[in-house]
Amino acid sequence: MGKLFISPSAAAQTPLDRVRQPLEQAEGLLSSLQGVEDGALRLLHLLDQVDEAIGELESAGADVRAEKARFESVQDRLRQRQAQFVRQVGRTLQEERAVVQSDRLRWWWFLDESVALQRRERIRRLLLGGLALVFLCAATWFLYERYLAPPPDLRHAWQHSDVGERLAKGGDWQGGLLEFEKASAYVPNEATFWVWQGVLHAKLDQKAEAEKAFDVARALYDEPLDFLLQRAVSYMAAGDLAAANADVEAAISEHPHSGRSYYIRANIALEENRYLAALADLDEAARLAREAGDSELEAAARVQKALVFQFLPEGTATPDLDKP
Repeated sequence: MGKLFISPSAAAQTPLDRVRQPLEQAEGLLSSLQGVEDGALRLLHLLDQVDEAIGELESAGADVRAEKARFESVQDRLRQRQAQFVRQVGRTLQEERAVVQSDRLRWWWFLDESVALQRRERIRRLLLGGLALVFLCAATWFLYERYLAPPPDLRHAWQHSDVGERLAKGGDWQGGLLEFEKASAYVPNEATFWVWQGVLHAKLDQKAEAEKAFDVARALYDEPLDFLLQRAVSYMAAGDLAAANADVEAAISEHPHSGRSYYIRANIALEENRYLAALADLDEAARLAREAGDSELEAAARVQKALVFQFLPEGTATPDLDKP
């Protein structure tokens, strides 16, 4: 056990107190996630205690539906604050995890990996299709690999993910699917891997398996918009522009102020050689990003717009579009 193991209270009056007491403590810690690192790590041990107690009580036939709902609520709140939590605990999370040796089903011990993956995917999403930013992406990746030293499981997951994408882009749906399944085995709570599995199952005409993978992915995203956009990006990378268009149009219909949606639709238009449509969407992406205070997206849209102008066929008219 880790240095912060909390044994069940000897004062518990009923078996359900073994769940309720640590739940109350966990809820209290989440309400004010500040202070020393040990205080934050204590939350993870409390979650272990609750998870174990619920499992034992369910096996004994106890009705723990209310407690499970509270436990799920605590987990949802922790997911929403995972970046803050990781900043709080720093490298002590990795050290304590090495002591505890937790099962990966207890995902809270691997929050640092989840945050790192989200950061990586955010960078990749914003740089999608921006040819001039490839070198920036490569430099960012080098610095990340060189100085932050991600854990071995995370590195293995990324390696399988990268191979899977390359295979998918080359039309090897089955090979790509196997690689993303391996990636998920290392990091099961990464939504992107499940999106890719769904896309590749769909390409293989395995509709039931595709929907199962998509359902897992949806549950891992905080916002439905993020799921739609990631699926659109994955379909586009796999060469299914019709499916990508369907998802991005749904995203724009449901979230008309999402600059990312227009940015991705612009990239789909470029794949179809619809340059004027791409320029119009890049303009809209930059405008919405500016209004939302998203300077990274605004810059990416403006840089890509400049590139599109350079590659326009000679003599192409650009009505109602200002050159960058």
